[in-house]
Amino acid sequence: MPESSTPLLARYGTPIYIGVTVLGAVGLALVCHHLYGWPPNWVALGLLAFIGALTWWLPSTSSDGLIHFTADNVVVLAAIPIVGPVGAGVVGLVMAALARRRIALHRRVFNMAMASASAMVGGIAYDLAGGSLEVGELHGVMPLILHVGLPIVVADAANLLANAVIVAGVIRLSAGVPFRLQLLDMLTSSGLTQFAYGVVAFVVIVMWLPGDLGPVAVLVGLAPLAGARWALLQYGEEREARERALGALVAAIETRAPELEGHSARVSAMAAGMAQELGLRPKEVADVRTAGLLHDLGTVVVAPGQEGPDHERSAVLRGAAMLQDLPFLTGASAVLEQVAHAGPHQAAPTLAAEVVRVADDFDLLMHGDGLGSAEAMELLRSRPTMVEGDRVLAALSRTQRPHDDGAGPGPLVAP
Repeated sequence: MPESSTPLLARYGTPIYIGVTVLGAVGLALVCHHLYGWPPNWVALGLLAFIGALTWWLPSTSSDGLIHFTADNVVVLAAIPIVGPVGAGVVGLVMAALARRRIALHRRVFNMAMASASAMVGGIAYDLAGGSLEVGELHGVMPLILHVGLPIVVADAANLLANAVIVAGVIRLSAGVPFRLQLLDMLTSSGLTQFAYGVVAFVVIVMWLPGDLGPVAVLVGLAPLAGARWALLQYGEEREARERALGALVAAIETRAPELEGHSARVSAMAAGMAQELGLRPKEVADVRTAGLLHDLGTVVVAPGQEGPDHERSAVLRGAAMLQDLPFLTGASAVLEQVAHAGPHQAAPTLAAEVVRVADDFDLLMHGDGLGSAEAMELLRSRPTMVEGDRVLAALSRTQRPHDDGAGPGPLVAP
């Protein structure tokens, strides 16, 4: 793309994209109306739209912002055979229109078009996969599985793909996140959770139509999801409390030693990246991240000037002792104990401990001694290394390379 067009794209690209998305949703609605007609049951359509809107008013993300778990996909998928593809599109549109989040009008319009278009794409995929729009006339387990269960899973996948493509496009224009990275992030982060939505939707459909439960089927089907969501939110609140506690400990370290401001966070992030590069298990990566964050904790419990001999090793051991009685920090405490005993004349530490030690040394060389990255790396290579020293330094070298795109995956939100 010519450089002169970049400012115009940055200024008008997102509004144009939103307009195209709205027109695409309108076009899909006309196609679906031509193929399938109006929703066969307007009362059912109103009830599904109302229930779907209520799902938006329930919290759907854990308080740490890392886990998303929502029931609105179940309602949209169930709407496809109950009120047809056009009805499913209306349900998606109403849910997005009544979302409780306070967002700009153009973002709400985009979300409405996106939700409606994705639902109708799912409806078309359901039909192409052999899905029945007359579920009440099916009898027996196999016809229900073949003409409702399997097609609804196909519709689920099509819905997810359409949603991911539309969102990845707008985030590419509004935030500069590479389209491919955003698309892969959305698709891989859904996984079995998205498949579960299709399974629950199938149960709701069977209870609503052949089971003749009507709208009660949605409440019965969503009850397990509500319980799982409550557990998820409890977990998120607990995790958030732990993060606040860790933040307070880091603040105490930096208050005692202002010259270390930012050091703990850098070592934590660097060590976690190295641990992932080395293929450590998720639990070990989490322990390495926390140990890197709190490796200087022992310095806050001794008055300045009274550290005594071998104070660096003693400080690490004190920090490990402070953490060992906290169940969620026992892993980090064990890593710090290994860090304290690391050295050319000590027993070989664990790979996790060596990662934290090298990350700490590297950051101090760069931000304390003012060395460049290459100089700091060369100095680390000249020092006596542990059993896994070469592997650790190679992982450090890989994590220090700048990313080609200059940006990682962004948040999964509309513009």
